[in-house]
Amino acid sequence: MIELDQETWIYLTIIAVFLAYFLWSSRRAKNIKKQRKNRNFRKRYMERKKENESDPLVK
Repeated sequence: MIELDQETWIYLTIIAVFLAYFLWSSRRAKNIKKQRKNRNFRKRYMERKKENESDPLVK
């Protein structure tokens, strides 16, 4: 098996932490973007629904 010194283990740990943070951050950003898109969609939907309910000629 490969024997690694302490400095190499530290470097590998730093790289692993960076990769974990990058993956976590990108997944979190993706979820925030998806939530914002859904919130905007619901807001537009409710605005159209209120306009249709308030307009007596539509139906």
